[in-house]
Amino acid sequence: MYGKIKRLIPNVIIKRNEKLLRTLISIVYIGNKYQCNICHFKMSNFIKLENNNKLCPKCGSLGRTRRLWSLLENEIQGKKILHFSPSKSIKTKIESYSNSKYITSDYAGEFDAMKKLNIESIDEPKDEFDLVICYHILEHVENDIKAMKELQRIIKPKGMCIIQTPFKTGDIYENNAVKTDEERLIHFGQKDHLRIYSAEGLMKRMESVGFQTRLKEYNEVENNLNGYNIDEKLIIAEKSVTNN
Repeated sequence: MYGKIKRLIPNVIIKRNEKLLRTLISIVYIGNKYQCNICHFKMSNFIKLENNNKLCPKCGSLGRTRRLWSLLENEIQGKKILHFSPSKSIKTKIESYSNSKYITSDYAGEFDAMKKLNIESIDEPKDEFDLVICYHILEHVENDIKAMKELQRIIKPKGMCIIQTPFKTGDIYENNAVKTDEERLIHFGQKDHLRIYSAEGLMKRMESVGFQTRLKEYNEVENNLNGYNIDEKLIIAEKSVTNN
């Protein structure tokens, strides 16, 4: 059903009526087998996308988004937060916390956001944020070291950045000879990706600009309650007082 609607209705109409359409679609999925931990919708099944991602029919969250929220829900109270390219489900949820200062940014104009910040030159003061969410951003950035230095600059001492990208084993793969969208799709898996990180390689780069890093790894059973990805990694990068 979800796929048919996407094919039959123009995107502009879907965006304009997204809340209503999701409410109608979700009726078909009502049940008690699974539950979205963001919108708390209980369902008979998640919508399985072509790339095997599990979509919540009510709020549109993906497995990685629901995992992110499981980390954030106990971290955002009273915090000043900067979120790059925020998914709508997470953005709506964080905005409901009135005691948090939440700033959103999207440089490419693909997401609903307050600002258009260039991550390689962030127009925000030093030591400004308690928490920065940088999910699936760095693989798109031309000068990722410069971006990492900027993230380190704007985060408060003892503050942290939650980071995720697609990960591979071994070393980071970059290739300056790859220039076109078609070549990037073949080499990096997506037309607008500029590299493929390994978790270890990305942690080393973050550490080279002054972060302390730790890796969080998750392994879930196939049909887990909240539709989390089966295997998932993310990085917590923290700014120590000595790096201020």
